[in-house]
Amino acid sequence: MHWPTPLLLFALATSMCARNQIAYIEFFGYQGIDVDAVRKALPFREGDKFSKTIREQARAAVKRVTGRDATDVAEVCCTNHGDYAVFIGLPGQSSRAFELNPAPNGDIAPPPELATLYRKMNQTEDAAFKKGSHEEDESPGYRLSKGPRARAAELALREYALHHEDEIINVLESSGDAARRSMAADALGYGARTPRQMTALERAARDPDSGVRNDTTRALGEILRGDPSVASRIPPDTFIDMIRSGIWTDRNKSSSVLWPLSESRDPQLLARLKSEAGDALLGMARWRAEGWAFSARIVLGRIAGIPEERVLQLATGPLDAFFSAIGR
Repeated sequence: MHWPTPLLLFALATSMCARNQIAYIEFFGYQGIDVDAVRKALPFREGDKFSKTIREQARAAVKRVTGRDATDVAEVCCTNHGDYAVFIGLPGQSSRAFELNPAPNGDIAPPPELATLYRKMNQTEDAAFKKGSHEEDESPGYRLSKGPRARAAELALREYALHHEDEIINVLESSGDAARRSMAADALGYGARTPRQMTALERAARDPDSGVRNDTTRALGEILRGDPSVASRIPPDTFIDMIRSGIWTDRNKSSSVLWPLSESRDPQLLARLKSEAGDALLGMARWRAEGWAFSARIVLGRIAGIPEERVLQLATGPLDAFFSAIGR
């Protein structure tokens, strides 16, 4: 079964917002911390105009209340009304350090053709998004826009990736430049479903740079939604660890991988998700912006044994009804 792509897959922090207001202030990693006290200490509220100083203000409030640093403050656009959601990571018991790979230090540049194709794809995708055209075709297993210009650029990158796997993986695994590794991660998602592709993406999910991890896990999520049979080739360990991370993009994108990985309802996987990631999933499911909570709600519904069609209804319905259905 292919679920509809949630807002989290195309709501980017760099997008332009229409009303420029704060729609939601949400928290994660807060087990054992008085969230209400932190919320009251914030010098901004939902409905206020968005400000570039919000990140520093939030960090100062967390430090003042808890005596510890916030693990992350993510300003994410856009909600249905074109506003921001602010996600604040707290250093509670449900936040754990995510073990990362050593940083590569190779002086490796992407091939010029790849750089050109990637730049053109980004430009056409950004132009489409700013025009409000961000619909995607989920079936192929890689990001494919419905807008003609962006779609053509994506397919051109796809054609390149199919024939240059070795060069792309070399950049991803060896370049000391995070932006280059991020480009390679995104491009590799357009390649063929080879064992080497899957291994390289799984390893890059622990890259020391959060942007590379973001692009890597997004690519894996797209692959899984296009071909659920690939799930048997992806161990869940990295993504169970990642969803407990103190970084918002780690939680956001790892949930989009755990969602298709759990579609089989393998009892052992569901048991692990409940025991090892249950707190993180519950915290995300409580976010009021449905697009960013969707994947976590789906996974929790499966853990609770709710039939698949009913899970979808609950995940997109009233929050009280969802938590009642899963026994929370």
